[in-house]
Amino acid sequence: MGLTVVVDPDQRRLNGYTVEYDRELRRYRAVPTAVPAEVTATFRRILALPQGHIASGTQFVPQAFGSGVVVPIHPDDPQSANGITFPPAMKDLNAYDVVHSATYRSQLELAVGQAFSGANSEHAAWNSLATTLSSIVLSWVSKLFGVQTVTYVITWRDGSRTRLVISPDSVDRARYVSGESVDASGNRIPDGAASNAETGEGYSGAYHFNDEQSYQNWLDSAHLYGVQIIVNPGAAPSGPICRWDGRQLQCDVPR
Repeated sequence: MGLTVVVDPDQRRLNGYTVEYDRELRRYRAVPTAVPAEVTATFRRILALPQGHIASGTQFVPQAFGSGVVVPIHPDDPQSANGITFPPAMKDLNAYDVVHSATYRSQLELAVGQAFSGANSEHAAWNSLATTLSSIVLSWVSKLFGVQTVTYVITWRDGSRTRLVISPDSVDRARYVSGESVDASGNRIPDGAASNAETGEGYSGAYHFNDEQSYQNWLDSAHLYGVQIIVNPGAAPSGPICRWDGRQLQCDVPR
């Protein structure tokens, strides 16, 4: 029959069993089996969300939008310091990498989602069960306590930031939040939100950069997502000046 988990929310315990058929007794029996630490940690972390903290004692920051919690994380955080182990292969990325590359973005979403749901153990059968269990428990917490999302705000090694959100219907994938990426200088990085009629106006204003590479990265993002770039020799040399014309974002650049 395979693995079965008995959930005890009051005691915050998971009891695992392997259900197998006993040919001698001619009946099924449940044999106790150890639950991987990753799965247990995820279970306890989700149950702790309504109290605004995770099992390790790290405090969550109240979320500024929606009914959820925000968890700040950094590639160099100690293991599980903020509830998850940061995906090793992703540590050298920055916010521009995530915005520019659909591959990096997808890999990051999946890796953080797997870490959140405890689906990153060495046991394939448990990984599948962990995703289902996490979805059920987060849905339960959402209905009872109103914690509808868990948002991870990544501050990369260069100081840029990326925001990912997990919801009960997608615990194994931390979805990229469009319009919330910021570079190391504090500039909003253009992505799909910059060319959206409902959100593009939020990118209006002046942009300033500390180095030429960051400036070029910003321009690459703007071009990639369809922002109208206007070469204006009279524009400020420090960076673009963007305005909303009622339909789209237009940015003057000095060259």
